[in-house]
Order: sequence, then structure tokens, then C-alpha cells
Amino acid sequence: MSTFGIVEPGGDVISRWWRSRAVTKGLILAAIPAVAVYVITDVVSALLYKGYSFLDQAISELSAFGSPVRPLMVTAILTHAALLLAFAIGVLRVARRGSALWWIGAIGVAGFLVVGIPNHTFWAMSSRGTVTGFNDTMHITLSIVFTVTVIATMILSAIAYRGWFRLYAMATLAVVVAFGAAAGFAIRGIEQNETAWAGGFERINAYAYLAWLIMLTVMVTHHELGSPRVGGEVDVSRPEAPA
Repeated sequence: MSTFGIVEPGGDVISRWWRSRAVTKGLILAAIPAVAVYVITDVVSALLYKGYSFLDQAISELSAFGSPVRPLMVTAILTHAALLLAFAIGVLRVARRGSALWWIGAIGVAGFLVVGIPNHTFWAMSSRGTVTGFNDTMHITLSIVFTVTVIATMILSAIAYRGWFRLYAMATLAVVVAFGAAAGFAIRGIEQNETAWAGGFERINAYAYLAWLIMLTVMVTHHELGSPRVGGEVDVSRPEAPA
């Protein structure tokens, strides 16, 4: 006499897989390839763009209307944004609703919709030396919105994880604000084609943010998936006592 196991409906299997720890971890770790895609494409696009200055021209000029590397850069930025959306969803899955960590995830999802999709597609800037338009106004506006979200998430990360990470997050925030302001000041001479160090300042700003993002990914993975605690407010200044 043979027996037959009960076969689960396909929907239940998929649902259980989607809610699994492995999927959650994969979503959170998506931030790491997001950083890699952005940095690699920034460097490669700058090398392919004849006459482009890595130190004196803004990153946005690589994806600007009229840029010869616009298709490559836009594809990379959208991929980067999609991976960060996955990260944000993963954070929401492990965070306690209303906690500092939860708000980081919520801001990430909102940022994808408001800034991640349109800022380098519909509202990309115009290439240097061409006539500017409403797209440039919107690009500047959305870039400011993005800056505000970065500042907010860094502050929230310092609230979520105390100890050395709090100091690191606040130090990174100082670097991001200082070099972001320096880049904004330097780029003001774009109409006169005088933007010395605008690209250098902006890349220090951007790469500091990306380094913080990797560290945040490590913190979330370790503390939210590596321990029973959920939702942040974790002291990382010393190891937790064994239960």
C-alpha cells in the first residue's frame, strides 16, 4: 500500500518563500550591488565621455540630455534605484513599525518613487553649453529632495544604532553636508563653464554616502537578522550579554 503526501498549493509555497529569512536577507543585501553599480558606472562613463572632467564636472552631467553616455548612465542609475528599493523593502520587513529603522525603509520606498525614477530620466539636466529649461529646475528641486532624504536617513540610522555606528553616521553626515555645499557652490559657475572641483567635491559627498550605506547594510543584517531583536535602538558599543 502506497501513501501520497499532501501537495501544497503553489501560491502557499511562493508566499512562504517570499516571507522567508533568506529572501529578507537578499533584499537587504541588495544595497551592496547597488553601490557597486553606481560607482563602477560613474567611473566607466566618465572615461568614455570624451572631454569630461572627473574633478570639475558634476555626476549629473553624465546622464544629462545630450550626453553621449546618457543611455549607460541612466540604465545604471535605474538599476541602482531598483536595488535600493529592494533594500528599503527588506528594512521594512525587519523593522518595528514606527521605529527609526522603519522610517529609513519608508523613506527609501518614497524616495524611489519621487526621486529615483524621474530625476535622471524625465527631469535630467541639460548638457553644459545648451539651453536650459524646466527640466533643469525640476532636476535641481529633486536633487534637493534627495539630499534631505539622505540627511534624514543618516540621522535616523544614528538613532537606530548607538555606540560607534552613531559616531560614524554623524561624522559621515558632516562630510556629506560640507562637501555637498562645496559642490553646490562650485557648480554655480556652470553657465560660464567655470566649475573647478565641482565633480571632486560631489564625489566625496556621494561616495561618503555610499560607504555609509554599506555600513548600514551590515548593521541591519547583523542586528536584525542575526539576533531576536527587531526594529533598531540597538547599542553596538559593546557585545550583548548572552541570554
